[in-house]
Amino acid sequence: MQKIGGMCVILKASIQVLLAALLILYSPACKASAGEIRKAAVAGQFYPAEAEKLHAELARHLEKASVSSVAGEILAISVPHAGYAYSARTAASAYKAVSGRSYDLIIILAPSHQDYFTGATIYPGEAYETPLGRIRIDHDAAVRLNRASSLFRLSGLGHGSREHSLEVQLPYVQHLFPGTPLLPIMVGECDWNSCQKMGKALASLSAGRRVLIIASTDLYHGYSYQECLASDKATLAAFTRMDPQALHAGLASERYRACGGAAVVIMEVAALARGRCAATILARTNSGDVTGDKSGYIVGYASGLYYLQEKAMNKQQFSPLPINAQIELLRMARESIKHYLKHGVVPEFRSDIPILQEKRGVFVTITKNGSLRGCIGMHEADKPLYQAVPDRAVAAAFEDPRFMPLQLEELEKIKIKVSVYLTNVYEAESLDDFVMGKHGIILIKGSRGATYLPEVPVEAGWKSKEEEMVSLCQKAGLPPDGWREGAQILLYETQVFDDSLLR
Repeated sequence: MQKIGGMCVILKASIQVLLAALLILYSPACKASAGEIRKAAVAGQFYPAEAEKLHAELARHLEKASVSSVAGEILAISVPHAGYAYSARTAASAYKAVSGRSYDLIIILAPSHQDYFTGATIYPGEAYETPLGRIRIDHDAAVRLNRASSLFRLSGLGHGSREHSLEVQLPYVQHLFPGTPLLPIMVGECDWNSCQKMGKALASLSAGRRVLIIASTDLYHGYSYQECLASDKATLAAFTRMDPQALHAGLASERYRACGGAAVVIMEVAALARGRCAATILARTNSGDVTGDKSGYIVGYASGLYYLQEKAMNKQQFSPLPINAQIELLRMARESIKHYLKHGVVPEFRSDIPILQEKRGVFVTITKNGSLRGCIGMHEADKPLYQAVPDRAVAAAFEDPRFMPLQLEELEKIKIKVSVYLTNVYEAESLDDFVMGKHGIILIKGSRGATYLPEVPVEAGWKSKEEEMVSLCQKAGLPPDGWREGAQILLYETQVFDDSLLR
C-alpha cells in the first residue's frame, strides 16, 4: 500500500509505530542544533561528488532541456529525485523554466523515505552542504512557519544521512540561484486537513516575497512498464487539474501514485492561495525508458510548472462543431474507454477533420441509469480536441475520485456526453453577466474552487442564481454565502452532444 507522505513501506503494527516514536525521541538527527551543518549524504552516488563535474553535468542537462514559458508568475515546480543518471534531465526542464529569475527564498518540500512521522520537519541547523558548498537555511522563516502551524516542527527528523529526496535538488538550486537562502522541509504522513493547513501557512509565509516552492517527487514504483505509463498519465493529469483535495483522495486510494504526493498537494494549496493558478507538465520519462530495460523494476519521473494565470482575457468565440465532428469525438470517447479497460492505456487517434485540430476546453460526462458515473474535463486544453476528448473520457471513467473505476460489465450500460467549449474561459464583471443554462461557471476563492457546466442548473431544477451559487460554494468547500465577497467568477459556453448520435 502506498503512503501519501512518500514512505515506501508502511509501519502497520502498533509496536512498529511505538519503536518509531522511541527513535524520534532518541535519534541524534532529531536533536540537530542551530549551528549544525547537514552534510552531503548521497554525493558520488546520486550525483557527482566533485564540484567541477557536478557543475558541468548540470549545465549539460540545462542546455539540452527545451525552453518553456508561461504567461504568469511561476510559483512552484515539481521535480523527480532519483539519481541524476535517471532523472536529472527530466528535472532540468523545470529548472530551466525558472532559470534567470530572482527569488528571495526557495522552499523545498520532499518526502521522508527513512523516518516515520506526521506533519513536516524543518531542519533546524545552519545549512545544507553539497560539493558546491553550503546553502544557508533561513532560520527566521523556519521559526515563523513553525509559529504559524505546529504541523511544521523544527527537527532533524527525516533529514538524516541516508535521505536523498531533498538533497538531490540542492545542486540545481545552487547552480542557478547562488546565495539564495533555503527552507528545507521533509514531509511525513499528512491527511487532507493537515495538507490544507500547511499549504495555507506556506502561502502566508510567501506573501510579499519572491518565493519558489519545489515539490520533490517520483511517480510510479513497480514491476510493470505498461502500468507505469498508465499510472503516471493519470497522476500527472491530476497534478495539472489543480484540485489538491481530489489529488489527495486519489493518492490515498492509490489511484494516483507519487512518493512525494503530499508535497505536491501542500504545494498546490499554497499556490492556489496566491490566486488563479494553472499547471503544465514539461517532461516525463521512467527508468525503463532511460535504461532500455522495461522488464524489471520501473520508476516514473516528471517535471511540472505551476504558475499564476494572467487576468482572464475578453470573451472569444469558437465555431460550433458540425455533426460529423461530434460523431467522431463520441466514437473516440467510447473506443478509448473500451481500449483502456483491456490494455490500460489511452489509444492514439488521428483525425482529418480540421476543427478537431483546435485546442479548446472540454468536459466528458458519463452517466449510468440516469445517474452520474464520472465527469472530468479541462477548461484550457493543451492538446487538440481529437486527443483531449479520449483523454478526458478515460479520466472520467477511471480517475474521478468520487467513483470507483469503471468495470468492463458497465461498458454497455453507460451514456457518454461531451461538452466542447464555444468560448474561452473569461472573467465576469459581476454575477449579472451570468445566465443560468447558457453559461458554465467557475467560482474561485482562495485555494478553493468549483465549476458547474451550463446544463447543471436545468437538470437540478434550480430556479435562481442564488441556488446555483450556494450549491457551487458547497461543492468548493466554502460557506453557502462564500460567493458574495472576495470570490472570482469566470464564465464559459459549451456545445453539448451525447452518444445517442451513434445509434
